[in-house]
Amino acid sequence: MAREVNATQPFANKLVKLVPTEIVGAYMVLAGMLGYTYDATSAAQQMPDPELKAILIQVVFFVLLVLTPLYLWRIGRVSNLIQLVVTTISYVIWVYTLGGPFVVWGIYHSIIGSVVLVLWSITAPLLVPPNLAKEMQSQTAAPAAASPPTARCESAVSR
Repeated sequence: MAREVNATQPFANKLVKLVPTEIVGAYMVLAGMLGYTYDATSAAQQMPDPELKAILIQVVFFVLLVLTPLYLWRIGRVSNLIQLVVTTISYVIWVYTLGGPFVVWGIYHSIIGSVVLVLWSITAPLLVPPNLAKEMQSQTAAPAAASPPTARCESAVSR
């Protein structure tokens, strides 16, 4: 699925493209391993050093934060800068709703995460304009591709 937002997509499709699902999924797996979820796994509970756990969840958060726009740009082929920024913010909001490093920093409140996630989810698609340069290229390429058959039809009629 192409990740770039365009003008012809319905709101729901834009919303889906603005959630970095691969990055959030990677975060959830790693956070679960480190015990930063509501249901900490037994492996995470056995981690002997809580300070190490706190450091690792912060490292995971920041590495995936940097990877979010890079992944979308290189793998998802997203070139819309505003979409890259909005999607990166979406990653931060999703992680906040899960706790993680925000618990370590002492600034996590689950109710705030829930409210912000809902408000962001209905607002984010409104912030991302379509990549007009790509759309103009595709629109100008379409008539050019249609001209050879037209030319063939005109030459057949003139015979």
